[in-house]
Amino acid sequence: MKKTGNRRQARGDRKIRFLFVLYCSLPFALSIPVSGCGKKGDLRAPELATPETIKNLTVRQNPAGVMLTWSRPARYVDGKDLRDLSGFIIFRKDISPACVDCPSAYRELTVVNVEDQDKFMKQKQYRFIDDQVQAKTTYRYRVSSQVKDGSLSEPSNEVEITRGP
Repeated sequence: MKKTGNRRQARGDRKIRFLFVLYCSLPFALSIPVSGCGKKGDLRAPELATPETIKNLTVRQNPAGVMLTWSRPARYVDGKDLRDLSGFIIFRKDISPACVDCPSAYRELTVVNVEDQDKFMKQKQYRFIDDQVQAKTTYRYRVSSQVKDGSLSEPSNEVEITRGP
């Protein structure tokens, strides 16, 4: 009889110990998934997290080709400071001399990377020289800003140039 009583007492002790450990570890276990969650900032629509549109794209002749210049956007479309600009995508459209009004699509020409995200002084003016142009050919250009998540701004103003002889 004594052995049976000790077994019951041992089982009871195990249950109590198990419940005690479970009770003590429960707050810790619940805090792990919750600790990673938290309000990081105000929610905003994805279309508001794109950079402002570049409005001052210019083009001119250059001995090496055609030079584009534009200013760095400073804000998102919702007015908040732009902090994650990663680059600019330059688009070009070749205009056929035989049919100036014929529709043709813009093609991605190149990506200009921004390399001063972590610096105090940021580059304000950018330029790109397109040296892949042909004489007596008309080109149209647009530029879009890109942020780190891949989102693009609306295309800039369109500029057109005919490469000289």
